[in-house]
Amino acid sequence: MSSSPDLPDRAVSALEGVVVLDLSTSVAGQYTGRMLAMNGADVVLVEPPGGTPTRRQGPRAHGDSFLFRHLNQGKRSLVHDPGSPADRRALRELVSRADVVLRDQGSDPPDGAGDRLIDCVVGDAPGSGPYGEWRFSEMIHQALGGAMKTTGAADRAPIYGIGARASYATGTTAYISVVSALYERRLSGSGQRVDATVFESLAAMGQNLVSQYSYNGTHGTRQRYPGFLALLRCADAWIVLFVIRNWPTVCRVLDCENLLDDERYRTSADRLHNWEEIVAVLQERAATRRADEVVAACQRGRVSAEKVSSLRDLLDSEQWRIRQVMSRVSGPDGAEPAVRSVFTIEGADTEVRSPSPRLPAAPAESRRRSA
Repeated sequence: MSSSPDLPDRAVSALEGVVVLDLSTSVAGQYTGRMLAMNGADVVLVEPPGGTPTRRQGPRAHGDSFLFRHLNQGKRSLVHDPGSPADRRALRELVSRADVVLRDQGSDPPDGAGDRLIDCVVGDAPGSGPYGEWRFSEMIHQALGGAMKTTGAADRAPIYGIGARASYATGTTAYISVVSALYERRLSGSGQRVDATVFESLAAMGQNLVSQYSYNGTHGTRQRYPGFLALLRCADAWIVLFVIRNWPTVCRVLDCENLLDDERYRTSADRLHNWEEIVAVLQERAATRRADEVVAACQRGRVSAEKVSSLRDLLDSEQWRIRQVMSRVSGPDGAEPAVRSVFTIEGADTEVRSPSPRLPAAPAESRRRSA
């Protein structure tokens, strides 16, 4: 069993001293490990000789995928060959000394677990339910969970968005479950098994869709939002306006103050009834204006407005710079950009301190190394 170099000493963090073995292979499981690492846990990613599957998920640069880098910053890596008796013994010893194990649904409980271990199982759907044997993609999750039913234009196929939103939500759920179990262990002295599934996390992301159906039998659709919402194409980008208040400001910003004297749009009810006509006028005026200019003027007048930004726009945006959304972490093999902590704890370090681990070379005769 081979290892990458130790992490540098950490500042005091909420999970200082907690040892986590990350045996998971999914986005959800490895994101759980990243969040634990961000809050001070010593997280060891246990990989097969060819590397964990997320290393090979594109897009890639310099060998490893960007997804792998994001999910595994702040961790160390061990190569474990399940066919090696020496590696199996070494892993059993590591498990006996770990506080938390993260593993995939369907995998066997780890050998060597003591009664204080938090055994966190992350999967697609509850094993006891009708989908327990299914394996999902993000798109299938969102289709089956109902999220896609309300996403997209009514006259086109539904869309699921981008990335792995449901999996990240599941990683967050699993992280909260692990931290809760660690806190409970301080009181009882005992570990426990905790489970998190993408299926259940996605249901929670549905906001009030389930409650709505339970109360009155209705459900969300992809019909046009019945309110003062406008998606406008400016000269350089799209913007979104929500004009529930400060109607005169919108008219002044987009040079259509003549609408203020039009009896068809005098009251809020009038404007809602004729909203499509109003949007057509707003679109005509916005077409020659720059998005940032329109958004800034609307926001000064307390109108809800925002630019539809690309990822490159966000990386370069003033808001992300001021909020310090991104940072860089350095290690022996260079530096990587990193998403900063999703929340902070007063007086504690909540940031990853090292890049994602390189895949260690497995030696011919595996050697034991403690976490």
